[in-house]
Amino acid sequence: MTQTHLAARVGDRTFTEAEVEARVATLRRGPLAPRLPRPGTADARNLRRWVVQVMTYEAVVEEAAATLNLPPRPPRTEHGLSLADALRMGGVTAAVLASLPVAPAVRAWVTADVAVPEPVLRDYYARNRDLHPGLYEAERPAIEHELHQAAADRHFTLWLERRHAESVTLMPGYEHPADPRHADATHRH
Repeated sequence: MTQTHLAARVGDRTFTEAEVEARVATLRRGPLAPRLPRPGTADARNLRRWVVQVMTYEAVVEEAAATLNLPPRPPRTEHGLSLADALRMGGVTAAVLASLPVAPAVRAWVTADVAVPEPVLRDYYARNRDLHPGLYEAERPAIEHELHQAAADRHFTLWLERRHAESVTLMPGYEHPADPRHADATHRH
């Protein structure tokens, strides 16, 4: 009988080391394979830890989607993921939004009430007159949309991090790559 080693737990759902290794193997067969660290190195162990982060964040989003009765593959929302979006949100949140079909719908639900107050808009315009010298009414809708997207991204990222912290247990060896409890912790924010 083989023993199952756990990598993480999200609520009642568990992730085994075998599932993590299968996900890493999929990455190693994909288009980014030449950029991935060699197996057996500290960087490869940190890649595995990052994969566990993505898998558990995906599980948090899937759990929220189930609670909201969202279909597993809803129609895509208008939120396309640009490089600027990914950098603003952070790698794991961006990875989940890009890879999990239900994630944009959960993001839309979580951020439905996000608004950019008028004083924030005025402050933005005052601080960025050099970028928008002929502003206010012609460019205002596009700028308001951009500021709203940034606020919604921050709100969703914080919501997701909070839910992750509340519901995820990472087993030793599968901590976040920056966690100082493991010897490979070289990643810093």
